[in-house]
Amino acid sequence: MLNLHQLFFRKTALLFLLTFLLAASVGYALLRQMEIRTHETMLRNTLLVLEKDLQSLPPKEFARRIRQLRKETGIRVTVIDRGGKVLFESDRSPVGMENHASRPEVFQASQEGWGSSVRHSHTLGVDLLYVAHRVGNRTLRLAYSLGAIHTRLWTLWLKVSLFIAGVIGVLYWLGLRFRRSIESDLDGLRRALNHLLEKDFEKVGVTVRCCRELEEIALLIQKVSKRLAKRERQKAKYTRKLKNLTMRQSDIISAISHEFKNPVAAIMGYAQSLQENETIDPRLRRRFLDKIHANAEKISLMIDRLALAIKLENRSFTPKRSSFELCSVLENVKETLSQKYRDRQIQVECTPVTLEADRDMIEHAVLNLAENALKYSEDEVLLRCDTERMEVIDRGMGIEPSELEKITKKFYRVDRLSWNNSIGVGLYIVKYILKLHDTELEIESEPGKGSRFGFSLEKLRDAKIASSK
Repeated sequence: MLNLHQLFFRKTALLFLLTFLLAASVGYALLRQMEIRTHETMLRNTLLVLEKDLQSLPPKEFARRIRQLRKETGIRVTVIDRGGKVLFESDRSPVGMENHASRPEVFQASQEGWGSSVRHSHTLGVDLLYVAHRVGNRTLRLAYSLGAIHTRLWTLWLKVSLFIAGVIGVLYWLGLRFRRSIESDLDGLRRALNHLLEKDFEKVGVTVRCCRELEEIALLIQKVSKRLAKRERQKAKYTRKLKNLTMRQSDIISAISHEFKNPVAAIMGYAQSLQENETIDPRLRRRFLDKIHANAEKISLMIDRLALAIKLENRSFTPKRSSFELCSVLENVKETLSQKYRDRQIQVECTPVTLEADRDMIEHAVLNLAENALKYSEDEVLLRCDTERMEVIDRGMGIEPSELEKITKKFYRVDRLSWNNSIGVGLYIVKYILKLHDTELEIESEPGKGSRFGFSLEKLRDAKIASSK
């Protein structure tokens, strides 16, 4: 199959050649006819002159005049009587010549006065132009060879052909340049399309120098490239979101299944012991039932925390602000945790300060911070606040610097090999609650020495002052 530029050039060259041949043929025929008419007019004028000589000159002088005309112009002269007999011939003796009465030009002249025809002379082997004029009882006929006309026409045709050949050569050269330009642009378009197929959108750039049609195709390719690039970015963004969502769902399922495994196993173990031994000691039975109840409470607490985390993440929780004393919140937290951790010491150092916030959410945040401190330390835990800050301080194992950025993430626990009634959402909940109150969790920790968790009270006090105004 031919390429576009080859097909274009060949068809253009063929069309030009056919047009040239047609124009040459028509032009040759028209020029030949024009030459014949011109020479016919010339012969008619010559006949008029000869008629005067025929009437005024003696026969010998007239014969000499005709031979001189023949020599100078190549015109053949014949004098024919009314019956068609040749009386005089400039080229030969009239004796023995055929009767000319039936010759077309002679017959036409005998009827109309003038006659003309173009015939091939078998005697001379050339085409001749005959013009005859009847003068009284005689007909004067002139004959002119068309060979000279044909020669001039062929010479002219050859010159025109050479000119056309030159034009074709120039067109061929221009066609080669045009072909190279088209090939270059088509290569650029092919490269651009390959980049599109490979999704290498940054390299899709086409510069077209040939023609407007290819330039429009290049612009369309660039538009398609931009749209595909935008679609790929959206697709990649959606894929990342979907991947993150899948990972989060997987983390939730994994965390729930892992963290629920221990309390469920404990409940099943104690329940199985009670089922298998109906005569068990009442005190041991009571102890097993207490264990079952404690583990059930742990599961309930984890479910509540998980539900709160999901609720906060979905932004379906709005703080219900009210005025309250922070010191009373700290005392409530101490009392609650003291009942749960009876062998631990919890100290409260509080400067009276009134906040404008959601009391239950702030208490829940402080409770989470304090319980984390009890879980990851063995010494006493200090709950301290003044008019600027609220802090929970422990002297436990501390947190490595590499862990500080991770501990507020959902389902993350520092010690993953132990179970401590946690699914890793406590600090995540604290961080989100403080965010809803326009403050943030601040963590300071040193491995082996302890940790300090706190948050600023400035925005909470400002909210109180603004509401009082």
